[in-house]
Amino acid sequence: MIGKLLGHTNVHMTARCAHLANDPLKSAANRIANRIAQVSG
Repeated sequence: MIGKLLGHTNVHMTARCAHLANDPLKSAANRIANRIAQVSG
């Protein structure tokens, strides 16, 4: 699910990126929140 939110087309891309961040779930949530803020004005 996180991979789809990040625009990844397969789970392997998400797995490759997940180890790069200390907290990938928090990073994904922050990216989504930032995008929502951009779209909402």
